[in-house]
Amino acid sequence: MVRGLPVMRDPYALRTSLASALDALPAPERFPEAPDADAARRLAERLRRDLLPRLGSADAPLLLVAIAGPNNVGKSTLFNALVGAALSPARPEGGLTKQCLAAAHPETWTGPLKEFLTRRYDTMPVASGDAAPVDQPGPPGRLYLVLADAVPRGLLVMDTPDFDSVYRDNRERAEALLVTVDVLVFVVSRQTYQNAALVDFLRAAVGHGRPYLLVYNEATREEVARGHLDKLAADVGHPPMARYLAPHQPDVEAGLKPLATEPLDGRPPLAALLGQAEHARELKARALEASLADARAELEVVARAASRSAQEPDRLRQRLRHELNGVGAQAALKAVPADVLIDAFRDELDARSNFHKWVRLPFRGLATALTFVSRKVRQSFTGPEPEGAQTPTLAVDESMKDGVRKLVDAFAPEVAAWRGDAATRAKLAEAFGPATLGKLEEPLGFETLHAHAADRATLYAFCRELVAAELQGGMREELLQALTTLVYSVPSGAAAAVTVATGGFGHDAVVWAGTLLSTPLMERFVDLLGAQVRARVTRKWADAHGATLARALETRFFSDVLGHLDGLTQDWTQTAARLDETRASLS
Repeated sequence: MVRGLPVMRDPYALRTSLASALDALPAPERFPEAPDADAARRLAERLRRDLLPRLGSADAPLLLVAIAGPNNVGKSTLFNALVGAALSPARPEGGLTKQCLAAAHPETWTGPLKEFLTRRYDTMPVASGDAAPVDQPGPPGRLYLVLADAVPRGLLVMDTPDFDSVYRDNRERAEALLVTVDVLVFVVSRQTYQNAALVDFLRAAVGHGRPYLLVYNEATREEVARGHLDKLAADVGHPPMARYLAPHQPDVEAGLKPLATEPLDGRPPLAALLGQAEHARELKARALEASLADARAELEVVARAASRSAQEPDRLRQRLRHELNGVGAQAALKAVPADVLIDAFRDELDARSNFHKWVRLPFRGLATALTFVSRKVRQSFTGPEPEGAQTPTLAVDESMKDGVRKLVDAFAPEVAAWRGDAATRAKLAEAFGPATLGKLEEPLGFETLHAHAADRATLYAFCRELVAAELQGGMREELLQALTTLVYSVPSGAAAAVTVATGGFGHDAVVWAGTLLSTPLMERFVDLLGAQVRARVTRKWADAHGATLARALETRFFSDVLGHLDGLTQDWTQTAARLDETRASLS
């Protein structure tokens, strides 16, 4: 075993962690950005087809080798030479291989080795004498398998689609298999060795140290080939395990001989390096170490992508709830229950002086009667209220409807700007479109919220604390006690609502809707308490009851889209956390 190999830790725990990461991976098409989708696809293939099968079996003694390279560079010719039979179509026009074709000894398709292969690939055995339909497109992960006695035991060789074709149309098919192999044999020529797309493909395929071999086909001069191979290895970032030359061979083009390769740097012949068991253990150990390193890097990339994917739905849901809170607060200002402050004011004064409390007790019954009398007196001065006049409750409802209309208009551009999945776009379009505007023509049905007991209790407790803080003893408190005792007939129920003249939280613009008898005295009480009392009480009600109205609006109009955005944000966040946890377990 290679020293420091990560798999030396508990393989069961490692496999459990990787399985958890695979289970957490979203479908690649859910990622808004194409590079993130590609990274998620590669990671899924690496986990499902490579690492989990490796860690779930007793290290099957089978070396997996893939031959890759650009179009018409001689991959199929090399494949046929290694397996000892003309199994892959190799003609001068190139571009014939669109699916992966593999060859192995017949013993490979028995017992644990067969199980090992079926767990990794969609394996399609090819009957003896039949031609595999690799010139036709197929699904990712499919592997046509030919059994041939000439292939060394313990070796499976794959011929992959041309690099150029992979890059345009079939890259997913090849990547699903390339992430699983132990060794990549990459074939180049003097025309292709410095192609930028080729370098990018090879760098991605061999990743963080995966063993690879370079075969320089159609070589004319060894020193030139060495220079080209040095340049390619430098571009990839780490050197190949071995390099080989394949001189120009007319008999190979004529189909008379198999392709012959010559090793450089004193390495074993290509067939010996791949076919002898003494080399397989080192190659497989290095491949596993590299695959775990690749998985760590890809887990980090996909975890960051998941975190980014959570940001947009999280922003939208926070903005929508913030706007709804604003709509609710503005609506709550249309009917602030002033009687709560009056009750808190009286109760606090009663609690501070038993003398005044008992003196004021006989006047409690009189207050109720004066409420009716004071209303009649006011009407004698102002006349009856016009029929159809807007009540505070109606004012609250109209304010909420108007706020929702503005909110729908403000969020309309978000629908066009959404770059994520189609399901979320559809929900956004429904929430911020004609369907919601049509609901605004109906009654809101919030009657029970206008006398919300919990909000009134919260406001009462706040007002008691506020009055207690403002009353600091001395002459001011004595004056308030005396005034309250003198005019205890001020009915709290007559001051049941407050309307805001300007709508600004910071302005002392509250008109206390009491009776003609009670209002001047109540104004005097509040002025004695402090100039900011009104604004603080109003702000408290707007915050508390506004939040209640906002939740009601969310339930009435936006529960579906907000529930979806909540779920989307949670899913992406949990995915990122689980992938990061798995990555940490591999470090």
